[in-house]
Amino acid sequence: MKHNAELPKIKMWNKIKTYIILIAAAISLGCIAWYFNQHMPWFGKKASPSLPISRPMNGSWHAFYADQGILKEEKFEDWTQRIQRNNPNYWRFWLTQLQSLRSETAYPLLKSPPVDSLIKDVSSMWDSDHPEIKSAKNSLFEVLARYHSLQKITESFIQDHSNQPANPGSPSKNSESTKPLEIIGMVGLFQYQTALTSSTLWLGLDMFMNEGYRYYPSVDHLYQYQRRRTAPSYLPVAVARTLAEDWVNENITNPSENGNTLIDQIIREGKTLACMRWLLPEIHDTLLLGYSASQWNWIKSNQVEVWRDLVSQDLLFSGDPSTLSRYLSDGPFSSGYPEQSPPALGLFIGDAVIQKWILSDRESQRNPPWIIMLENRNLPSSQILKKSGYKGR
Repeated sequence: MKHNAELPKIKMWNKIKTYIILIAAAISLGCIAWYFNQHMPWFGKKASPSLPISRPMNGSWHAFYADQGILKEEKFEDWTQRIQRNNPNYWRFWLTQLQSLRSETAYPLLKSPPVDSLIKDVSSMWDSDHPEIKSAKNSLFEVLARYHSLQKITESFIQDHSNQPANPGSPSKNSESTKPLEIIGMVGLFQYQTALTSSTLWLGLDMFMNEGYRYYPSVDHLYQYQRRRTAPSYLPVAVARTLAEDWVNENITNPSENGNTLIDQIIREGKTLACMRWLLPEIHDTLLLGYSASQWNWIKSNQVEVWRDLVSQDLLFSGDPSTLSRYLSDGPFSSGYPEQSPPALGLFIGDAVIQKWILSDRESQRNPPWIIMLENRNLPSSQILKKSGYKGR
């Protein structure tokens, strides 16, 4: 009887020991994962880690959209005097460079009820404390801070690898480019998401008013599939693309390459997307590429077939405009593929190739990816593809 009475206690102790062993194992695995996460750059992370933030950017922009409204009862002469007095350089750039307008034609346009309402809508939405707006702004200024770090890293790399000795008494060739950009929020009349100059970054906030915004159906060049990308969360993505394209074109693209073949364009897009990942480390691939969930699932399931098409039809080294358009142009889906497919399949392929290439580089354990890309800035596209080992996955 005593033996039988102790059986429940034995069973309970065995359960407790099992729980203790499981908890200890979980703690051990967590410690191992933490160790590898600290000492191996790619363990449990995206292929491209985030750039360091040297200092936070000023979390505000010049609200040029507030200046664009015509004051009540403001006559043309009064308006022209006001814009010449207040930020004349902004007005000159917006009128002549962005809109190709003269003051005589801009005044009645800005005063028209639809444009006046648009300016008020933009002001109301982007001056609000709505969580969606606050999140987009926070992400935007993190992008700008990381881009500023990338500019300084690039300048330092170029100086270190220049054949000419630096002159301490002279300013750096790229010193102007390392100054933080001035950020200007505008109403671009649905023409621009962003516009970049050497010192300013213009944000077309009227292009990020959410898919159901009342004026979007009347914008001729804004198609239904594009309206899905008008959420405020796409603003930092658009900015990251603009900055990444500029960085790649200025520092990475080999000027000796032809650059007109599909593989060149695919690799250039892959480099741009890699840079965008550094600027937006937490971004999901669907947001980065502008794909819907179903489009993302389709390409993940069919990328081998897409790659086989490119290879079997000898398209990679083609410079035919129709081929380039088929694999690089935006649209509701990719021509020649099912309607479930995403547009611009070349972007996905280029992204996959560059990620594999960076991961396969022997120096990836020591150097961050932006240094790898700078060190190999003259490497031809065909060599990058070969080194990556990409075969459709």
